[in-house]
Parts: sequence; structure tokens; C-alpha cells
Amino acid sequence: MKNWILSHKRMVAAVCVFAVLIIAAGIFINQGNNIEAMKAENDLNPEEQTAEIEAWGEVNYSRIESISIDFPATVTDVQVKEGERVTLGQSLITIDLSEYNGNIEKLRQQLSANQAALKSASQDISALQADIAQTQDEITRKNDEYSNETGADLKLLQNSMSLAQKELENAKNDLQSYQLLYDEGAVSETTLNQFISALNQRQKAVDDVEASIQKTKTALKDELDLLNVSLKSKEIQLSQLQQGNNTNVAMQQSSVSATQTDLNIMTGKTARDCIKEDSIVSNLKNGIVKSIAVSSGSFLGAQGMPTEVINIIDADSITVNAEVYEEFIDSVHVGDEVRIVPASSSETSLKGTVTYIPDLAEEKDGRRIVRVEVKPDDPDNILKPGFTVDVYFSK
Repeated sequence: MKNWILSHKRMVAAVCVFAVLIIAAGIFINQGNNIEAMKAENDLNPEEQTAEIEAWGEVNYSRIESISIDFPATVTDVQVKEGERVTLGQSLITIDLSEYNGNIEKLRQQLSANQAALKSASQDISALQADIAQTQDEITRKNDEYSNETGADLKLLQNSMSLAQKELENAKNDLQSYQLLYDEGAVSETTLNQFISALNQRQKAVDDVEASIQKTKTALKDELDLLNVSLKSKEIQLSQLQQGNNTNVAMQQSSVSATQTDLNIMTGKTARDCIKEDSIVSNLKNGIVKSIAVSSGSFLGAQGMPTEVINIIDADSITVNAEVYEEFIDSVHVGDEVRIVPASSSETSLKGTVTYIPDLAEEKDGRRIVRVEVKPDDPDNILKPGFTVDVYFSK
């Protein structure tokens, strides 16, 4: 046996080496499987490993103020830059209003001249106008008396109605009491009939007062109708007197009206929250300059056409649009509180509230996303339009 082993020594050694290699290969394959399992676990979507859903988001806004000028002016200075935050009433751009003020003065002089010419050319209708005004006042007073029943006669009748209704109610109560007594045999039918008669008299009194009220209101309505007819007649008379003016009066009236309209339009152009004296100012409490379309020396409002000057974002309307993957959207609800981490300041965390979830998905980079709208709580104005953020939703 010993001789056989010695003669086959090399073969035995080879078998041993082969067995060792098989065992080592098994161990290596098992370790490889464990590594692949760990790698697969680590490669899971981050949202599946945490208690939050992470979404990329962009800071947007829902309101922007566009300021345009439609009257002649020249820009003398631009005092802000694009992206700058501005507050209510802050001066943004100064303008030269010399030409505009000159146009206003010309219109005022023209209006005064037309009004003077009208006074000397028109017929005197002041007495008729005063009469019409008096009739209108009378109609207003009578309408109030009719609608609110404030006339002396109606008030007296209303008092009488209150008394008659009270007496009617008392008569009803008395009849009810004596009806019970009659049913029990405590009083005679004659006595009961007396209370029935009293009730009828009280009811008639109420009906009579009600009829008087209606009659008084009808009379008042007739009086109102007569006043309205009279007013209409006087207005027609006034119209005929005005139409009877000669051509010059008509032309002067037209000129006055047209000039007054032009003046009102022109003066109204600067009666805006965004214009203060010779400056264009912010009409937003918390704004961000988005774009400036002019520079020093720019002429505005040529031929009355609006010239866009500046656009201001309402910073209070800032929202975040978060791109939530389709498979996680069922975990997101309107009213949910979220965390917002700006890409520009990763150590900062803001709160926000989901305000809108659209019933619409979009394709992006081969996956479906839903753009969820979030209203941030940002008292320190950290978020800026166009910047990006990470939004974390609770699962």
C-alpha cells in the first residue's frame, strides 16, 4: 500500500489541489453574490430607502407687473438693475415730463377758450335746469316715501295698523277662551256670538286700514308718475332749447367736450400708483426687477403709443414647481407640508405647502413627472425666481 501511495504521489497531490480550487471558487462565488445583493440594495431609488420623496424643483412666480408709459417723456436716470429687489413706492426710473406738462397746459388753455366761447354763444337755460333739478329732488323724496313708507300719512296708517292688528290678536285670544267655555257649557251661544262678532269687527278694522294704506300708496305712486312725466317734459324742453342753438353753439359744445375728454385722458395717464411726480416707482410691496427695456435718454410714449419700461415680479407670488415622479404622486396631497432646500444654500431648509397637483404628467429624461406647485414660507426672501431647489415630500 505504501509503495502504491509513493508511486501515485503526484496524482494524489493533483487531486488535493483540484479540491482546494473547487472550495475556493465556491467561496468566491458566494461572496460575489453577496456583493451583488448589497450593490442592488444600494442601487435602489433613494426615495425607496428614505421616509421622504425627493424632487427637483424650480422657483417660479404667478404675477408680474409690466409698467408702460403712453405719454411723452424722456428717461433721465435708471436707478435699479435687473434682479434687484424693490419695495412699494421705491423710485425705479426718473423721467423728464416737460413735454407732457406742456401738452397739459395747452389743453387747459384750449378748454378755457372753448368754455368762454360757449358761454357767449349758448341760450340761457339755467332756470330750466334748476327746475329740473328741483323736480328730480322731489322725485327722489317721493320715491323714498313710497319705497320705505316714510310719508306722514303712511306712518300714521302704519301705527293704526299696528293697533288694529293688536286688537285683532286680542279678539282671537278672547274668542278662543270663550269657545272653550262654550264647549264646556259655561257660557251661552249668545255670549260666544258676541265675541265672534267682535273678532269680525277687528278683522274688518285691519282690512280697512290695509286698504287705506294701499290707497295712500297708490295715490303716492300716481303722484310719482305725474312728477316723472313732468320731468320728462322738462327734459325734452331743455333738449329742444339746446338743439335750438345755432351751429356755432353746437360746435363750441363739441369742442369743449372733446377738449375736456382729451384733458381727462392726458391727466389720467400720470394718475397711477406706479408714477409719483417725475419718477416711475414700484407699485409692489415686495418686488424683483425682471427686465428693464429703457436706458437714459430713451424717449417714451411716441405718438401716444405705450412704451414698455420695466417688468417687476411680485415676490409674494413666488411658488416652487417640484417635479415628482409619477410612481410617487399618490403620496402627495394638497395641503401637505414639505421641506425646501435651495441649491444655492444647501444648509438652509424652508417649509412649504402643496397648493396644486395637476392631473397631467410630462415626459422628462425618459420618465414621467408631475409638476406639483408648492407655496414656500420664505419670510427672509431666500428663494429667487429661476433658481433651483430640492423639495422633500413625506411618504
